[in-house]
Amino acid sequence: MGLFGSRGRRRDIPNNPALLATAAENPGGSVAEIDPTYIGDPNGYVPQEAVRGSWLVDSGGKLTGEYEENPRYGVPQDDFSRLTDPDHWLGWLGDDPAAAVRKGIEESLRAQVADAVVEWVKILDAPRFLTGGRRHTEDEQVMLVTRAGLAAPFALSVRSTQHGRSTLLGVFSWGGTPLRAPRPQGSHLVRPGRGAGLGRRTAW
Repeated sequence: MGLFGSRGRRRDIPNNPALLATAAENPGGSVAEIDPTYIGDPNGYVPQEAVRGSWLVDSGGKLTGEYEENPRYGVPQDDFSRLTDPDHWLGWLGDDPAAAVRKGIEESLRAQVADAVVEWVKILDAPRFLTGGRRHTEDEQVMLVTRAGLAAPFALSVRSTQHGRSTLLGVFSWGGTPLRAPRPQGSHLVRPGRGAGLGRRTAW
């Protein structure tokens, strides 16, 4: 069984020194074929959709000729499932919490580079939630939420005219008290690796 959960097909092994060297470093594993069209740095975070497929490697570090295509290969898409799947009240973010978080991230980036365009955002792990409140004075069975917040680790791709495409990793944080309307309290974006532009840390 391959990297994507299915059997691969036989292919002619390409005469690619970099591919063969990577295989030699991963005996018994696999080597992913990454489409550079969709990413800024192949050594950084790579969304699964940007992987065309993978070559299987034998125990001696040689390509077997078996190649498994990635059924999800294509243009990377937003993934906010780790934000929205947990059974946690997010009504303070409005009717569409994913859209609210995406908008907050975009606004933070555009504060740095005016023409920044976010291509995709993926929440990488379960967010940390904070929700607090007080009991209703007339009904102790009712809780009035007075403060709420979250911190969500993410990866995203952003491009601009001056800096091209960049992949960012960071934590988006948002909180409000007293709760009337959502108001961003802070977000930190950290860009790993090399390059210039959207790499500095910001607080907004």
